[in-house]
Amino acid sequence: MSNESGESEHLFNIINERYGERLSDGELAEVKKGVEKIVEAAEKLREIRLENGDEPFFVFKPYRGEE
Repeated sequence: MSNESGESEHLFNIINERYGERLSDGELAEVKKGVEKIVEAAEKLREIRLENGDEPFFVFKPYRGEE
């Protein structure tokens, strides 16, 4: 999890550098929590290994009214 922590800290620092002066301390704390959740979700997605021939779980069919 240290990689995850380092990645989230790095991304938060970028956001803080660009937008920190416009955000309050409370808003920055919320942004940091959000970044941590995004990095955690990304780590979980990276754990899933797909092969080139893997098909989607379902086929999307858009709703086109009553058929």
